[in-house]
Amino acid sequence: MSGGESEALPAAPAGAVPERLGQLLPELAGPIAKAARHVLAYPEDVAVFSMRELARRIAVPPATLVRLAQRLGFPGYNALRRRYVEGVRQGTAGSGVAGIAAARNRDSARALAQAAQSGSLADFAAGFFAAEQEVLRQTLAGLSMPALEAAAQLLAGARRVQVLGRRTAFVTAFALAYTLQKVRPDVALLNDLAGAPEAMLEDAGPGDVLVVVTSAPFSRMALSLAEQAAAAGARIIAIAEAPIPPLRRLCGPLVFLGCTRGGAFPESVGGSLAIAHLLAALVIARLGEPAQKRIAANEKRIVMRQEYLMAGPPRGRPRE
Repeated sequence: MSGGESEALPAAPAGAVPERLGQLLPELAGPIAKAARHVLAYPEDVAVFSMRELARRIAVPPATLVRLAQRLGFPGYNALRRRYVEGVRQGTAGSGVAGIAAARNRDSARALAQAAQSGSLADFAAGFFAAEQEVLRQTLAGLSMPALEAAAQLLAGARRVQVLGRRTAFVTAFALAYTLQKVRPDVALLNDLAGAPEAMLEDAGPGDVLVVVTSAPFSRMALSLAEQAAAAGARIIAIAEAPIPPLRRLCGPLVFLGCTRGGAFPESVGGSLAIAHLLAALVIARLGEPAQKRIAANEKRIVMRQEYLMAGPPRGRPRE
């Protein structure tokens, strides 16, 4: 039989699901085959996303995921998702979920190498940029205007703003902190150069905001620091790949989803960077003249330090 009509297999433990999917794939066609290929390639998505969100990302009807789960022997998608979540919690060897942390960079590099070798350089470059443009399109499609307005208001009016991002997410965290420092006082980028990042949150309290940037498989330390700040009374804003339950609990609606599935290695930061720049732009607009004066003063100091080549030769040196 084909197209999803053959008998369902008995429900498998998380570690056996990828193998079962591989067995089923030759029998599948159409949307259910597309969903199966996505789950095989990105098993962490099952543990992270709701049925509707995953269906949206794969571009299949939600019912397709129900049918796929049933083909694997589960009563529905939620049961399949619970099995993957259990695999993450228990560290099940070979589950295809717990292994994502160890294998994601290797798999991403392998996929990029295969794509680069399968056609011309021009085709590879065009595909790369198309994938990055799709990252921005998906990120824009997932934005909530009320949440953006609320986040901008918090960032503009907070007593203190701190920004946190580890590893790849550090790129976005640094960009946001650097930009906001030009716009308003009391902005800091959290780091663990001294091995004690939690020390920077010892004075956190009501009126403060912590922005956390993270993506799958999600930084345990970043979430722990966010919990510390929230317990002290600070508000939490997240720029993340997915609205995982710990972030929803800490942030409420202020979780902004930055797509990471582009052409970049190990993942794209284009979506999260766009959100960071958008938030900064909204803060500038909200603060008005004080922000403009602070930006001008900051730029003047940089020019006076002779940072820029295009500002002219250093003082005391003749023009060549």
